Amino acid sequence: MVINVREGTADDGGFIINNNIHITKRELEAFALVGMGLSNNEVAEKLDVSINTVRNHIWNLMQKLGANSRAHAIVLTVQNGIFDVKQQKSLDTYVRGYDQYRLCIMCGKASLNNEFKEAEPEKVIVNHVEYEMDMPPVCPSEGCRGDITDTLDWNEVRKHHPEYPAIPEHGVVYDYDIEWFRGY
Repeated sequence: MVINVREGTADDGGFIINNNIHITKRELEAFALVGMGLSNNEVAEKLDVSINTVRNHIWNLMQKLGANSRAHAIVLTVQNGIFDVKQQKSLDTYVRGYDQYRLCIMCGKASLNNEFKEAEPEKVIVNHVEYEMDMPPVCPSEGCRGDITDTLDWNEVRKHHPEYPAIPEHGVVYDYDIEWFRGY
C-alpha cells in the first residue's frame, strides 16, 4: 500500500481541520510512513529525526484527529481527504493463481498478465478474402514491440534466477539468459 499525503492549505502544507486545529506536514509524513508498515525506528531513520520525535508526531496527530488508535487515525485521514491510499502489488497483495507475472523477452521488463494491452486486429487477405485476425495482447512497456507470446512465466524465470524477487518491480529491466528457455 502506498499513502500519498495531499497538499493542505496551511503554510507548511499541512491541514487546518475543525476548530482551527493545525496538523503539520511533518506529522502527516511520519504517520503516512507508519501507515505503510514502517516501525517507529524506521520512520525516525527515514526522516532523520529521533524516535521520540516520531512518537510525538503520531501522538499529536491522533489527538488532533480525535482518534483512539493508529488504525482509526488512518481511516480518519482517508475520510477527510488528507491521505490518498493506492494499492500496489507486493508480496502482501499477491494472489497465487490469480496474479501472474510475465517477463517480456523483448524489453526485459515484467508485468502482470492483466496489464498487457489488447492489440488492434490485423487485416489479412487469404484467397482474395479479407479477414480480421485477432492479435495477442502487447507488452505494456513504453516502446516495446513484444506481445504476450514473447513472454516467460515469472515463476519459471525465477527457477533459473532465484536471486530475482518473488514479485518483480515495475520498470526494472531484468538481465537474463534466454538460452535455457530455447534449449540451447
